[in-house]
Amino acid sequence: MGEVLEFFQSDIIGQFLNPRRRLFWGYLFSALIIAILWLCIIKKKKIRQALRTIFDRSVWLSKSSRADMICFIINRIFMVICRPILITQIFIATALYHTLHLQQIIPLGLFETTPVWLSTLLFTSCFFLLDDFSRFALHLALHKVPSLWEFHKFHHSAETLTPLTVTRTHPVEAILFTLRSAIVQGGTIAIFIFLFGQQLSLFTILGVNVFVVLFHGLGSNLRHSHISVSYPNLIENCLMSPAQHHLHHSSSKKHFDKNFGVALSIWDKMAGTFMNSSRETLEFGIGAETKEYTQTVAHMYLVPIKKVFKNFWKSSRKNRYLFWLSSVAHRKY
Repeated sequence: MGEVLEFFQSDIIGQFLNPRRRLFWGYLFSALIIAILWLCIIKKKKIRQALRTIFDRSVWLSKSSRADMICFIINRIFMVICRPILITQIFIATALYHTLHLQQIIPLGLFETTPVWLSTLLFTSCFFLLDDFSRFALHLALHKVPSLWEFHKFHHSAETLTPLTVTRTHPVEAILFTLRSAIVQGGTIAIFIFLFGQQLSLFTILGVNVFVVLFHGLGSNLRHSHISVSYPNLIENCLMSPAQHHLHHSSSKKHFDKNFGVALSIWDKMAGTFMNSSRETLEFGIGAETKEYTQTVAHMYLVPIKKVFKNFWKSSRKNRYLFWLSSVAHRKY
């Protein structure tokens, strides 16, 4: 009973108390304030109408949102179970740091005389940029690699968006993002400590990278919501607005494979996947496949595995057949 209570406090309630997590209550509160201001100032709604819109029961109590809540609990349990066997940021940082000592090209402490303020600024900026780019790259792969897309459909099967939708990910995808975080962040830490010395630090707020706090504090939770906050085009060319991410979740074909970025939209600009937000009414989901994936929560977890295995079996059988034909064609009589 004690272990269950500890899990509930640290891994469920803790998601809302830890400023390192997107669902931290402070970020949720700032998203609420931004939504109210958007609806009252931009959409000309009265405060009561704005609150009714924000807390619309048809969104928060929908089948899709209820599934989000269940998946949130299941995924937290899964990650707690898997945590001991996953590669950690500390392991990557330590391994790479010692590996760098083996090479003779770049000397240890090459930039250790750099002023502390400058090394801190560089570290803070690179840490954020590399992390954001790696999220974009993995997200792009989840859409472009057929087997990974089957698992990512778990997330895109949401027909209504709430802040909890960000946790609506298949465990396979969750593991990939955990490994991404460990590799990219651990690697960045190791390289900077090797080059700048042990006194390296981040510009932080509440112990969190200042850029991460700004991203979440300025409404990151509205990316998964029904409040479509957009920015002027000039800003959207650099920063990904909630409305742009809504386009990414759209079930309309013209919006497919657009806006993969998390905080920055410059990666999409470079990749040719950028799209400015629009005022059109959107429907979310994966089209005709949505019902197949969301019949039950069990379907959401098992259908991707079934489809990937089925595709793999077909592919391997076809390869075996092609190999057999090739061997026959080259057989000597």
